Amino acid sequence: MNKAQNPFTHTYGSAGQAYINMGWERKAIDNFSYDIPSEYVYKITGVRGSGKTVVLSDIIRYYREKEQVDKGWIVYDLSSARDPLHTLVAYLADEKFAGGGKRLSGINIGASMGVVNGSISTGKSDKYYDDEVELDKLIDKAVAKGKRILICIDDIAKTDAVVAFCSVYAKYIRAGKPVYFICTGLFSNMESLGRVRNLTFFRRADYIEVTALSDVSITAKYRKLLNVDMEEARRLAKLTKGYAYAYQVLGSLYFNKEKSYALADLIDDYDEILFSQSYEKIWEELTEGERNLVKILIDYKKREDILAHMEKPKNYSEYRSSLIKGGIVMEVRRGEVDFCLPHFEEYVRYFCL
Repeated sequence: MNKAQNPFTHTYGSAGQAYINMGWERKAIDNFSYDIPSEYVYKITGVRGSGKTVVLSDIIRYYREKEQVDKGWIVYDLSSARDPLHTLVAYLADEKFAGGGKRLSGINIGASMGVVNGSISTGKSDKYYDDEVELDKLIDKAVAKGKRILICIDDIAKTDAVVAFCSVYAKYIRAGKPVYFICTGLFSNMESLGRVRNLTFFRRADYIEVTALSDVSITAKYRKLLNVDMEEARRLAKLTKGYAYAYQVLGSLYFNKEKSYALADLIDDYDEILFSQSYEKIWEELTEGERNLVKILIDYKKREDILAHMEKPKNYSEYRSSLIKGGIVMEVRRGEVDFCLPHFEEYVRYFCL
């Protein structure tokens, strides 16, 4: 007889059967349900492993359901690693309302393939082809057909191509076109992109903050999926601190453990996975000032003690704020902070000092 399938997953962007829906996606969905939404753009932020991509996937899945498609919604899931503007043009040009034929620039094709005077063309002189001009025409065709367009980009960061896309997108907001934009990313990357001079709309766009999962919900899921009593489920839930990736990792380890193993026997493997698959990347992405503050926080949590051990105390508020917004630490009481992530303190103590 086959062993039951593990309901927990380590797969990026997927929560599997163990998914806990905290309703974060409703903020965007509810707003976009109005004929004239109050917001056109949402930025989904949270620490790596918090479930930002899962929330975005929920939104994409919702708008690709038949009911929403029948209402005119079309969704384009673009990659931030490529050229979002060029890709969006290609997707729109392939729609029936646009004629169903891809319009490609011979210049771009030739450059990418090392071909002089590329043979693939728009049918008009490449000298006059421009993605922005082409996109304007395609957007107008979509709107004329009653379409509402949702553009999504996962793990956004400031690149020349992304800046160019956002610069073009801004004018659709000004014109009141039914073209909406949702992206995920680290708070620091969002801030960096928002500082670009002509991207005021992005800096002011509303946030959807993906924070800790509900302790009650984690406990309930562990009881159901792991078939354990309330006491054991509570012990497991406390070990995760609500961190989505930790919830999946610990659940998976417990599901696969030998019957003779106790919870304590899983902690080494739990730490190894968290440290190598999540915390190394989180640490790598912190600034030097943030790292120095984190090192102090291992031993001191109160403001007065932290300031006494900082080389430049005047920077405390800035670094503290960025660590809180980045989902690394939280304020537990006035003037006192602590780590949000399970065993992150141990990771820093043993691997980063």
